[in-house]
Amino acid sequence: MMGKPSEYRDCIPRCKLPVPTELDSVGLCVYHFTWSVEEACAEMHRQVALRKAAVERRAEMATYIRECALLLARVTSNLCLSDDLKRRVICTFLSLMNLRENLERAPSGYASEIPVPAPGLFPTPAVVSDWLNSESNATVRSQV
Repeated sequence: MMGKPSEYRDCIPRCKLPVPTELDSVGLCVYHFTWSVEEACAEMHRQVALRKAAVERRAEMATYIRECALLLARVTSNLCLSDDLKRRVICTFLSLMNLRENLERAPSGYASEIPVPAPGLFPTPAVVSDWLNSESNATVRSQV
């Protein structure tokens, strides 16, 4: 099924799935990580669609998208996943790509173009956990 993490750690109460070392920074198993990312994408999509996301918030969203995509890429390249988890990861990548497109398509008067980081730089995973712990994302966190 999945590769063994170096030290067994439960994801959340009542979840028996281990947290892989690739997701140690967020403290979630692959299933709950993908679920939380998809929920966060849905919430961010609503913010963008309703034009409630200021330029700074949109930049935070872009960083979140990059970091989650990089974490998912690491998970898929280092673990042997079940077919169900592979489908979840693919759906999560699609959610991230769709959100990125929505951010890029926002009317030009609404916000400036989203900055693209220099290639090869890996953003710190702290932003993912900071985003999950922020007050504005309490609904996503409470559902995990």
